[in-house]
Amino acid sequence: MILVQGAFGAFTVTLKLWPQVVTLHLLGGLAVMLVFLWLHLRLRRCASGSLTPGGVASPRRALTPLWGLAAMLLVAQLALGGWVSSNYAGIACQGFPTCNGEWWPALDWSEGFHLTQSVGPNYLHGQLHAEARSAIQVGHRLGALALGAAILALLVCYRRETAMRPWLSALALAYVVQFSLGVANVLLWLPLWLALLRIPQAPWRWC
Repeated sequence: MILVQGAFGAFTVTLKLWPQVVTLHLLGGLAVMLVFLWLHLRLRRCASGSLTPGGVASPRRALTPLWGLAAMLLVAQLALGGWVSSNYAGIACQGFPTCNGEWWPALDWSEGFHLTQSVGPNYLHGQLHAEARSAIQVGHRLGALALGAAILALLVCYRRETAMRPWLSALALAYVVQFSLGVANVLLWLPLWLALLRIPQAPWRWC
């Protein structure tokens, strides 16, 4: 994973910030972090005796499909955040909750999410026109709403689970903070100090 991530870092430079590679570089970094987290949890379970030397875990309650849905929405939203940043669409929609003074402005979805952009141009500051960038920004906002709905559903479903309540509350708080930072970035026109708080978008917005 680290070797692949290093390759994506090189391609980010040599392919002149090609949005597809920049977004994959973001997701690769998150994947490396998750692999380390998974390794830590496995070693901790092994040390506590809940995992046998052969790698067989003690029985645990399976997660419901709602958790899988929330995880997929989270990955999709992270990818959308990378796509927003790599195409410089962070302030394509001025204002919130409206976009450029309209609830549903002119949007070019096909161009905004055209994943076969040609390799060669320098993508610094982006190559897309305004309606395509607005479509990317609106898509990111809709993704945030869908993820928020999934987290709310988890809170409702597990409201009686005492052991899970602190973790779900922390998850909801992290969502609110991230959502608020995104709104503030739009309303304040991406001040550097605030954009750097908006992980994971910041590293690619200012490259």
